[in-house]
Amino acid sequence: MTTPTALAARRWLEVGGVHLEGITWDDGSAGGAPRLLLVDLSPGLVYEVDVDAHGGPGTVRRRDLTAPITAVHPTTVPGTLLVADGDGAALVGPDGTVERLADPLAGRPEIRMNDGNVDPEGRYFVGSMAYDTTPDAACLYRLDPDGSLHTVLTGVTVSNGIDWSPDATLCYFADTPLARIDVFDYDRATGALTGRRPFADTTAQPGLPDGLTVDAEGFVWVAFWGGSQVCCFAPDGTLSAIVALPVSQVTSCAFGGPDLDRLFVTTSTEGLDDDALAAQPDAGSVFVVEPGRRGRAATPFAVPAAR
Repeated sequence: MTTPTALAARRWLEVGGVHLEGITWDDGSAGGAPRLLLVDLSPGLVYEVDVDAHGGPGTVRRRDLTAPITAVHPTTVPGTLLVADGDGAALVGPDGTVERLADPLAGRPEIRMNDGNVDPEGRYFVGSMAYDTTPDAACLYRLDPDGSLHTVLTGVTVSNGIDWSPDATLCYFADTPLARIDVFDYDRATGALTGRRPFADTTAQPGLPDGLTVDAEGFVWVAFWGGSQVCCFAPDGTLSAIVALPVSQVTSCAFGGPDLDRLFVTTSTEGLDDDALAAQPDAGSVFVVEPGRRGRAATPFAVPAAR
């Protein structure tokens, strides 16, 4: 068995985060400057972070929204972001106005949305979770460019990372308590998920799989909640690399920067007592590593023309 490559991340940005999540690289193709997007879930914040010419953090802009805000994504409307929240999905305009697109969880305070991503055709896939992580209480939804909402997966417990293979024939998905990454066959024309099967068993790893991203060569990078690491799995499901972090609660990862050759990683302070916080002073920061691979820019969500 080949020994996984060992990599180490360093702190890149400190924002005093409570529960940083959902990091995404917006390359500016839909308008505006390229930047990192991420959320601080518990206080309901969205961060937009420029990357300077030397790869460091530049200007940091913050949008204060109604908590929880669980994911953020660029859209085809310049300056407008797509967010997932307690009720469903909404657009946030450059002036802060909020326009609801879908609210399947309205009136259900025991459950909220969680992680999400946009497929190569501009559809938004976003899943839910119960606050007390009740088994099978959650779903995975698909929001289409025509504004219609579809439930594509039921019996989910904690819907987390989702992304597609470079040729868009496969979709990878993490339901965190299962301690594995699953893969579906993906129909790009219809957005249908079929043939669910295990891709990578993660029971041997510390922690549980959280957010994930797929790089340009089809390698799957997975953040491990409680595991102090990001694991990279080759397209055949074998463990290829491990990125070590000096904090335990690792939440999401995304490639970014002008050359898409840096892996940015979000972390959290959630669940840490005073002793753990003292031992992990960088918890709640954004980290970065240069893993020798390149990622892909996010596809903007196709905002419905008539809404």
